[in-house]
This record gives sequence, structure tokens and C-alpha cells, in this order.
Amino acid sequence: MTRERVRHDLVELLKDAREDWDHSVTVTDNTGIFNELGFESIDAVGLSSALEGHFEQALPFPEFMSKAKEQNLKDITVGQLLDFLMQNLESSAERKVA
Repeated sequence: MTRERVRHDLVELLKDAREDWDHSVTVTDNTGIFNELGFESIDAVGLSSALEGHFEQALPFPEFMSKAKEQNLKDITVGQLLDFLMQNLESSAERKVA
């Protein structure tokens, strides 16, 4: 999967995770999912499940969130989430090839 395809799918899943999605918001890699998109912890849990279902594999999302908290990040950006997905989807693809 290309980064652009994963990004597109991620943005669609973000929209689906929020019933009150503001369609006027332009989502960039710098968009914060909590501060700008209005996600709450429970939304992140739902997003985690949606990502795993969509990409048909387990993802270490709790570890990703814990690491962000340890780093005292004020928010998690779409770009950071995309990097996480690409890293984990690539490593999964490499395991399947091996």
C-alpha cells in the first residue's frame, strides 16, 4: 500500500469515527486529532478498532498512545498516525514475505 492510499483511508476512518465531523475542516499531516478534530479518548479506542478492521491486522495502537503520552505530546497529528501505520503495515508485509 502506498502512503497516499493509507492516508486517504486514514482520513476516511477519522471521519467515520466522529458522528459530528466538521466537513469544512481540511485535514493535513499537521492536523491534531484531539485539539483540531475534537477526538476524545473513547474516539481513539474506536479508531484503533476501525484501523485494525480496515487493514485486517492487529496494530500496537495502545503502545503508540502510551509513547505519545510519555513524550508529553500536546496532540497526535494525522502525520504521526500515518507514520505509525506505515511502519506497522510495512513490518507486517515484510513478515508475510519472509
